[in-house]
Amino acid sequence: MSAKDHALPRTRPGNRPHTKNIGKWGYWVPPEGRTLKLADQAERVELKVVSSERQCRSLEIERGRAQTRRVFFLDTPGLALYRHGLVVRVRDLGDRPDDTVVKLRPMGSHTVPKWLRRKNALEVEIDAMPGQRVCSGSLKVRLGRGVVARTWDSGRPLAKLLAQPQRRLLAACGPDGLSLGDLVVFGPVEVRKYKFQPAGFDRRLCAEKWAFPDDSTVLELSTRCPVGEAPEVATRLTAILSAHGVSPSEEQATKTEMTLRYSTADWAA
Repeated sequence: MSAKDHALPRTRPGNRPHTKNIGKWGYWVPPEGRTLKLADQAERVELKVVSSERQCRSLEIERGRAQTRRVFFLDTPGLALYRHGLVVRVRDLGDRPDDTVVKLRPMGSHTVPKWLRRKNALEVEIDAMPGQRVCSGSLKVRLGRGVVARTWDSGRPLAKLLAQPQRRLLAACGPDGLSLGDLVVFGPVEVRKYKFQPAGFDRRLCAEKWAFPDDSTVLELSTRCPVGEAPEVATRLTAILSAHGVSPSEEQATKTEMTLRYSTADWAA
């Protein structure tokens, strides 16, 4: 897969409604091509949509208690991992155990190592946003409480928190010759996460508000469901959001893309 396939969006997310026609999956599009072939390996679908805070006011998202967290991404200054379809994320979850994750995204661009398939340790999921969907495989490791904060505050490399299986996965699927010492930190991004259930919808939604250093924000709504239930859930969720006046923003960028975009702009400044 070429670098162009993983190029970061150049524009900032707008609040103008996404005007694509609503089809069988509502705001979302069904898997096809390589993603469809991998769907039988996926445990679930995560339906995500970026919208504006103004449009989401009627959902009363902030009535619930917020979970706060800090999110870091690790990559080379030139985003060598991202351009190879790899994402490395480290999360400081406050009063809950922290975690690290290495993602193959898109999973279809990689040959999953046999040792990883045998251990069945890879969480396979379809990430669906309006206008795009991708199958990803995640290798997550739980850490203790406060581990990330202590490491960050002490100036020690966050890459040292990656477990041996995660390092092995990076070596197998990453760029040739890459070492942990080549990785730099993008972030942290301050995140507030809310869980709520809109009236008339039988599933809980997550709302994540990501705040960037330039005072811009991204608000993402999401829910997870089994692969077989995705068309029905997507259609019903579209109806609920539409009834509340919530529609997708014109640009549907992932939180990873947004963080790398702002951070690489800082590096270039």
